[in-house]
Amino acid sequence: MSAYQRILLEDGQEFCPIFKRNIYLTEFEKVQDQLTRISPKLPPQLRKAAAFLLENPGEIATQSMRKISAVSGVTLSNYARLAKVVGYEKYNDLRDVYRKQVHLKTSVGYPERADRLQSSGKISGDEGVWSSFRQSALKNVEAAYSRVDVSLVAGIAERLLERDQIYISGMQASSPLIDYFHYVGGMVVPKFKQLGRRGGVIADDLVDLNEQDALLCLAIQPCARTTIEVAELAYQRGVYVVGITDSRTSPLAAYSTDILLTSCDSPLFFESYVGVAAILELLVGFMTTRAGPDAVKRITQIEADRQRMGEYWDTGKRGRQT
Repeated sequence: MSAYQRILLEDGQEFCPIFKRNIYLTEFEKVQDQLTRISPKLPPQLRKAAAFLLENPGEIATQSMRKISAVSGVTLSNYARLAKVVGYEKYNDLRDVYRKQVHLKTSVGYPERADRLQSSGKISGDEGVWSSFRQSALKNVEAAYSRVDVSLVAGIAERLLERDQIYISGMQASSPLIDYFHYVGGMVVPKFKQLGRRGGVIADDLVDLNEQDALLCLAIQPCARTTIEVAELAYQRGVYVVGITDSRTSPLAAYSTDILLTSCDSPLFFESYVGVAAILELLVGFMTTRAGPDAVKRITQIEADRQRMGEYWDTGKRGRQT
């Protein structure tokens, strides 16, 4: 049954979900994306069922329909009808999507991935390893652009520029990418504030965070605990929160006003950040196009000061400029 099919909802209104199919999204991600988009338009009981699916994919995969109904307080018939909304003939067909996802998510950890990489290198040789990394990097960049709609990026850029301060947070492996965003974005506008730069202190940096500000968080699963706690605090204060993550089931997604999704699959034992870098570069680019002449003046002044301070290598003088 097609997701384009019209069905009759509880309130008697005819609802026709229109979804943009995306070859870079897994079937599970497509379902989660559809539920996220249509939830505000659903009648109360279907909206409640959709929220349970979004927040409890593990429960959907492992518990019976009757158990899910009892825990969520939504009738069996409403879950069956919600399945039809997202394009499935029966609830069990929808449940199978969640089962497959849970099976994939029980995959091996970093040590096992490193061992697998070594084994594949012995079998395929250097050329095979090189090819797998190349294909993975290209796919992640393509997936990042495919999963991020141009209107979404443009809107986020505009909303960030409208805020008094743009707080940014990313821990562990995400920290260098946040450093980059702070460095380059700070050339465009003077309102960037990176959390945790003072020896890892976070709480003191949040004291002035309010609803007139924005927060951009980067967290790839498994997510850094501090990043999620910062996002939760900001979201509860009414701050505009932009989350960059790898799935709508990421804990960061629950506390994000807008979500930018990236792909992070890699033959390496660790997640790939190639797609993240592409998204951050794209976002800075859109902010630059909307920041006006003041941004050009600011970048000009920064470059002039760098030249004056001799911060670039001068090949003619072979050393620091004077």
